[in-house]
Amino acid sequence: MIWYKFHLGDYITHTLHLADAEDLAYRRLLDMYYMNEEPIPLDTELVSRKIRLDQDITETVLKEFFDKEEDGYHNSRCDAEIAKYQAQVATNRELGKRGGRPKKASNVIKLETEVETESEPNHNPKKIQIQNKNISSRFDEFWSVWPSSKRKVAKVTCKAKWDKNKLDAVADQIIAHVETLRSTEQWTSGFDPAPLTYLNQRRWEDQEVAAPHFNRRVV
Repeated sequence: MIWYKFHLGDYITHTLHLADAEDLAYRRLLDMYYMNEEPIPLDTELVSRKIRLDQDITETVLKEFFDKEEDGYHNSRCDAEIAKYQAQVATNRELGKRGGRPKKASNVIKLETEVETESEPNHNPKKIQIQNKNISSRFDEFWSVWPSSKRKVAKVTCKAKWDKNKLDAVADQIIAHVETLRSTEQWTSGFDPAPLTYLNQRRWEDQEVAAPHFNRRVV
């Protein structure tokens, strides 16, 4: 991302207690997050060098404002903004492939009439469009079985990833895998990954799954 929304009021409210160096670290960490469009790396020594501040200051800010996961330090606000941005980029790219934004309704109707006249007289393009819209994706099943948590974000981007990789073909395997993992001790203890991370890393293809943890109720 080359720009991102900065809510000044929210920022000031949540950072009044920070020392100058900590405030600078937080701003630079946010810039790194948005610039790379991915979580902050777990190697805090490397991160400290990149933002040019002491490691102890960097780790203090990461601990307070970010959530440590397997793939890095996450910030839910950043993840949501990045998801919106990536979804808009994907939409713009798709529109570009189609030659820009759709033409006015009158032109669309004219095009459909020409297709019907020149190809098959009994062919109804409008009917086909309606039928295509009714083709359902199994993504909603996947999203519904994913446990609720603050990392359950970026639904639009996850849907785009699902459709792009044609994951309906392996939906049964993915959904069964998630249903198994949500009962494990790791997930019930709050160390479940973000759905987008799960899809990006194709974790349903992992060979081993930890044993379920049955002593804790899954919401």
